Amino acid sequence: MSGLLLTSLSGAYSGIVSSLLAVPERDRPLKEPAMDFPSGPPPENAVRAQRYLPEWAVTARWQGRWGQTYFFAGRQMAVDEESAVRCAPFALVHVPDSDPALPRGNPGKVPVVILADSAVVRFPDSVDLDDPDPRLAVGCRLDGAVEVTGPDGLAIRGENFRFDREAMLVASLEPVQLAWSGHTGRADGAEVHLGESQATKPAGLPAGPVRAVRLIRNVDLQMSLSRQVDDPDGGNQSGRWRITCDGSMVVDPVQLVATLSNSVQVRRPTGTDHWDSLACRQLTLQFRRRVGAMLESDGQGSLEFVQFQASGAPVQVGSIENDLEAQANWLGYRADAGTIELQGDVAARWERGQLSTQHVLLSRGKDGRIQRALCRGAGTMTWKQPGNPPVPVTAGWSKQMTLAPEPGTNQDLVVLEGKPVARYRTDSALTADSIRIWISRGDVPAGRGNGVGGTRVTRLIARDQVGVLTPDGYVHTALLDMAFEPISARKRAGEKSRRLNGQPTLGSGPGRVRPDEQGKRMEFWAESIRGRLGVPPAGGELALLEVVTEGRVGLSRPAQQDADPVEITGDRVRIVETDGGGHGLTIVGQPAVLRSGSHEINGPSIAVNSTSGRGSVDGSGTLSMPVDRLLSGDPAPPGTRLKVRWDEKLVLDGKEISFLGGVKSELADSRVDCDQLDVTLNRSPDLSVDTTRWHDIEFKMLRFRHSVRLTRYVFTPVGESGQQHTSKRGPRSHLAEILKARLANLQIDMVTRDSNADGPGWIQTWRRGRRRQGPLAPAALARANLPLELDAANWQYLRIDFARGSQGNIDRGFATFDDQVQVVSGQVSRPGDIVDPDRLGRDSGWMQCDSLQVTQERIASNKSESPDGRPGSASLVLPVAGATTEPASATRRSLTLQARGDATGAGRMSGQSWYGRAETISFNESSGQVVLSSLGSQKATLWRRDREDSPFSRVDAQRLVMSIRTKEVILDRAAATRLVPKRP
Repeated sequence: MSGLLLTSLSGAYSGIVSSLLAVPERDRPLKEPAMDFPSGPPPENAVRAQRYLPEWAVTARWQGRWGQTYFFAGRQMAVDEESAVRCAPFALVHVPDSDPALPRGNPGKVPVVILADSAVVRFPDSVDLDDPDPRLAVGCRLDGAVEVTGPDGLAIRGENFRFDREAMLVASLEPVQLAWSGHTGRADGAEVHLGESQATKPAGLPAGPVRAVRLIRNVDLQMSLSRQVDDPDGGNQSGRWRITCDGSMVVDPVQLVATLSNSVQVRRPTGTDHWDSLACRQLTLQFRRRVGAMLESDGQGSLEFVQFQASGAPVQVGSIENDLEAQANWLGYRADAGTIELQGDVAARWERGQLSTQHVLLSRGKDGRIQRALCRGAGTMTWKQPGNPPVPVTAGWSKQMTLAPEPGTNQDLVVLEGKPVARYRTDSALTADSIRIWISRGDVPAGRGNGVGGTRVTRLIARDQVGVLTPDGYVHTALLDMAFEPISARKRAGEKSRRLNGQPTLGSGPGRVRPDEQGKRMEFWAESIRGRLGVPPAGGELALLEVVTEGRVGLSRPAQQDADPVEITGDRVRIVETDGGGHGLTIVGQPAVLRSGSHEINGPSIAVNSTSGRGSVDGSGTLSMPVDRLLSGDPAPPGTRLKVRWDEKLVLDGKEISFLGGVKSELADSRVDCDQLDVTLNRSPDLSVDTTRWHDIEFKMLRFRHSVRLTRYVFTPVGESGQQHTSKRGPRSHLAEILKARLANLQIDMVTRDSNADGPGWIQTWRRGRRRQGPLAPAALARANLPLELDAANWQYLRIDFARGSQGNIDRGFATFDDQVQVVSGQVSRPGDIVDPDRLGRDSGWMQCDSLQVTQERIASNKSESPDGRPGSASLVLPVAGATTEPASATRRSLTLQARGDATGAGRMSGQSWYGRAETISFNESSGQVVLSSLGSQKATLWRRDREDSPFSRVDAQRLVMSIRTKEVILDRAAATRLVPKRP
């Protein structure tokens, strides 16, 4: 709007300067007797002549006074007109009454002086022209060259004027030239209304001898404003403003007001061939007298410009240098305050923008640039941010827009009120009840070519019902506070930085909404959003440096190409740029929740860094994610999820995740509790919110540490011989198997399927068998209180205790247990019941050894029972083993136990009891054989009996093979066989 500088039209009075016109030929001279006039001049005429007129006026033969107008006439000549006398030369001095206290040289005492080559004085018809009384003259016609001078350097030159004594009017219809207070000009015709009595002068204004000056038409002014407020240093000495109009110009020398009308044009030079311009129907200029401009010699430039008003639809303003065009119904400018006011259908266009409103009030600073602005009523403003191509920005408001300096800073504050709307490009918008924008001005002056004149936006605050629409999504908040900081081009080009379109979003790139995904925008809400955006030097997209959201924060983004859906909820969310162009995300809440696809993490505080691949969750939290396989390696049923809870902290470092403190993990119907869980993933998760992909992440290694407690349940559909399940069970499923374990540590390699456990520890399993045909033998049972739905079926019980460690492979179905190993198995009535190794019941047994190897084989059979019809020995379920997925009618599991190192064992099965001791004792479930063997000179010993009331028989041999089904014993290198007497 700096193009409106042309409105600082100081000293807008103008004069028309021209050379003196040639003196016209005089009429015939009077007769000699008529040369002498009988009347003498008034005494004060001599004083006026000596002070204001040429020498001839002092000795003029015909002098007189018409009121306050003194006239001086030279030689008289007869004319062919009735009641008229020609005098040559001729002069008038008009000095109305003035305040005697005014000092000499005051404009109130400076008279109007009129000099003419000749004058035709008119008298009433009854006057004797040979001896006329000058007091009876009614007026005169001024012929030839005429000059009218007055206060403030007034000079009007032309020819063929007339003086009306009654109307006190001096006028001409011929071209005239004007000079006044340092300004010059020309016009077609002029009128000078002479002042009369000073009794009614306006308060505070000196009244002069001129009541009004009117240039009749075709006015052309040249105004010198070098000492006006537009040029305080006087550096524009040669810059003269040009004002033209087709109509008249009326000057009130008392009120110091000049009014031009009809096609007014104003041009102000700003440089080589450059102009600022103003066009209107009527222009009113207001002046005031400069302090100290009191002497007659100070007439030139004694007035200074105060204000002007331009009216008539439309008032048009233009500036070539600033590439500015504006129009309104009314325009006003005050030079003392430096304010510009436009009213009525205001429209402005400059190099990079446009403005439309009903009322604009502008104030310029000392540097000539707009310092304050006020737009009342509804309006819009459009401009283009630097870029290739330039980026369009539009702001609209319904109440008002203000621009003012921010106290204590080198910034301007722009305030938009009344549901303002700001649009960035064509696909981004910001709306709120009020918007505040801070603008910092650089050292580069505004001008053509630099558009914004070195200014830049530094901060934006939007309040109440704030809504942001970007290509990426929607934002809802009550407070939006964004700071804009310059960033280097090298940083912008060399870093993978998240980009924004005007309002803070979660980035572009793979997470950016494609044209065919416009209905899948992200939605983001919070009570307040504060942040920092990076502004590239050459324009373009903004870079997210930091954003902090507080108060019921939520984010929801639908699935997009190469990106899972994302949901974030919490009380506070912070996103900050990190080294390398990535971003760190911190979520705080009760709880804070981060969902990516089907994956979910929650806790009091979640922090992730997309650059380093590190993150953490402080305090207790939960991780939930879908899995494709069970820990056993079997395919997981659809909808199976892994849930991990912890009490202290989660730590993410690339591919490594650690859960600390009271860890509880659940998968289907399995649960593992421990103090710490360390997980190794197949790849580092992508922690960038806009490109999150977690669906292909798999577990590579699991490490359960310290006080590991494992529980697993297997359910089988009722009445079906199909698969067993370890996931969500339907209403017709029943419990088929239970496993419990207590370990010091447990490690599972999900790739090789190897497992390692540290002792001391134990493993218990209960597996449903067939219904018994008869009751079990008495057994000492310790019952656990488990809330399970039971029936009368048999349950196969197995427990393994060990002191040092265990190694195995899930796929190959084997495991070893070391140091102080004890195995107890048997049949119980329900899960939770156990077998006491000191008081074995029927179909039960135990083994003790230094090392135990357990092998599981799958055999193509659907039966596993002893000769008496009872189910076979229970199969061991390893700590990480899953349910069998093959149909039970096709395969069954066969268990082999091999105890080594000072092995002992005992059992009651199929009506017989036995006890053995050897270096190695093995049992094969499918063959029903127990093998005892020793090395070297050592012998294996077997005690057995067929009935409860029969004595034990002892057999010593290098190797013993006992069949549980046939009751046969095969000896290899037997040493002795004897009966053991029964105790009394």
